[in-house]
Amino acid sequence: MDDVELVKRANGGDEAAFELLVRRHAPAAWRLANTLLRDAFAADEAVQDAFVKAHRSLHTFRGDAAFSTWLLSITRRVCIDRLRLKRAEVVSLDEARRERAAVTDAALRVAIEQAVAELPDVEREAFVLVDVLGHSREDAAVIVGVPASTMRSRVTRARERLADALTDADERREGRA
Repeated sequence: MDDVELVKRANGGDEAAFELLVRRHAPAAWRLANTLLRDAFAADEAVQDAFVKAHRSLHTFRGDAAFSTWLLSITRRVCIDRLRLKRAEVVSLDEARRERAAVTDAALRVAIEQAVAELPDVEREAFVLVDVLGHSREDAAVIVGVPASTMRSRVTRARERLADALTDADERREGRA
């Protein structure tokens, strides 16, 4: 059963239909929330809040975009609201230096995660939506609320920065830098 039919049924009071929408889309919503919030527990709470908001406003879903696009837009707004309330975390310079020096052969995944984490927020968000979650740049643009051309440039810049960061990390490991 497709999402549009499930939304119709859920709007008619079929809780099982909404439950299926949750099971189908919660993993992608969680990945987006975890990327934005950088905290698994906070991501869990944000996704739960997003689904509550989606359930309450399901009657407003027009089907102009995919349900997943609509839901991820809600999830993103919930995360942004949470980030605005969160106090800035201060990291000591020594701690930041230790984190940068931790790149080793066995830690390629850590190097990638760190490189992604260091991207500017808008580029990290674009990269995750397109290259991690698999949305088209056009759908990602709708989720974020920017023109498709802006999303394309953000994805391109994110990919370039990641390639540069990973090349630099590789050179540091090999002692060439």
